[in-house]
Amino acid sequence: MSDSNWFRLVLVGAVVVGAIIRFSYIMNFPSISPTVISGDGVEYYFGAIRLAHGQGYTSTGFLGEAGKPEAHHPPGWVSVLAVVSALGHDDVTSHQIFSALIGLCVIVIIGLIGRRVFGPESGAIAACIAAIYPGFWVLEAQVLAEPLTLLLVGLTIRALYRFNEKTCLPRALEVGFFVGLAALVRSEQLAFLILLPVILWQASDIDLRQRVLFGLAAVGCTVLVLSPWAIYNSNRFVEPVFLSSNSGTALLVGNCNLTYEGESKGFWNRGCVTKHVKMDDIVEDKSVMDSLARERAIEQIQGNLDKLPSTIAARFGRALGVYRPTHTVEEVAKWQGIKTWPIWAWIGMFWFLLPFSIGGAFAAVREKVYILPLVVPVLVSLGVITLFFGEPRYHTIADLSFTVLAGYGAMKFLRLFNKNKEPLLSAS
Repeated sequence: MSDSNWFRLVLVGAVVVGAIIRFSYIMNFPSISPTVISGDGVEYYFGAIRLAHGQGYTSTGFLGEAGKPEAHHPPGWVSVLAVVSALGHDDVTSHQIFSALIGLCVIVIIGLIGRRVFGPESGAIAACIAAIYPGFWVLEAQVLAEPLTLLLVGLTIRALYRFNEKTCLPRALEVGFFVGLAALVRSEQLAFLILLPVILWQASDIDLRQRVLFGLAAVGCTVLVLSPWAIYNSNRFVEPVFLSSNSGTALLVGNCNLTYEGESKGFWNRGCVTKHVKMDDIVEDKSVMDSLARERAIEQIQGNLDKLPSTIAARFGRALGVYRPTHTVEEVAKWQGIKTWPIWAWIGMFWFLLPFSIGGAFAAVREKVYILPLVVPVLVSLGVITLFFGEPRYHTIADLSFTVLAGYGAMKFLRLFNKNKEPLLSAS
């Protein structure tokens, strides 16, 4: 059997295992899944129903008066879920199942990236890791935006590799298109554009004019994808809203005295908003509220510069599950409306995964394998945790890269015990 057939067989097996885990969890068999969704998942779920029923992108009432213009999140995920609702599947379980199906596609894209970058053995192992990794299927069951973000980030990484292999206009447009789609789900994914100048600078088969043309084409394509949402918001809010009206509030909940010290250090606390934004200052327009929250957050940061180093360290400790882990797990489980064991399983497997990821990264650098597209999601996660707050969810997008690198690291580790040094998936 050829290496290609072996890879396909393992990839199918990984998807089957992933499906069994995800649907067992969602369908509460045996009594292990969340009975409700909570947190942002509620907003996505009811927002999708409102959109499907012709009420537009408006508040569900959980974050303000129902029916008011809403852009708390970028529109990508709620728009996709609205299609599910429009087809007559308004129940939570249907949305969870659809999210899990997206998660199965994530398994495939991780396997394909691993094969493209490191070969079929590494890709197969990476797909198997993705199938069982709790950091993926826990969030799928909560109807959060991460599954679709992971899929689009995977497609963006694939497009970047294709662009690096052949620097041409169609592939520049492909990169811009997928970056735009990813940003419509999670706005921080715009950071992928920073890799364009590096690729264009390294390209030896094009001249300066083509470098400029391809770079502008990619950025222009991204802007084109984002512009309908930005134009739509231009007359709905007082302040400009490009992708979402939540960045200021998110910054404030992680930046005040309540999160610089005490029980919530390094985490988030809604008290930061109620403490520093007076009720008289709260207005109906979400963009004004967001701008005000951002101002308050910047004031808090500037007034507590001496506390930031230890707070940032605590944020990373929270995200990695090593600083006040019990408090972090309990708060995350409460926010998501689930039991604590899936979060503990997530943290535990992350730490099992990390040494293989680091080993894979070092091996790739030593062997001069091009891994810059895999580095970007890690840098984005580092930036988000540094600026906002720490919890395991905030390294989920980086987990895609960690999983791919872990596939390579695990393959290298297994070969240490392979005396003949033959491929793990050898033709027969």
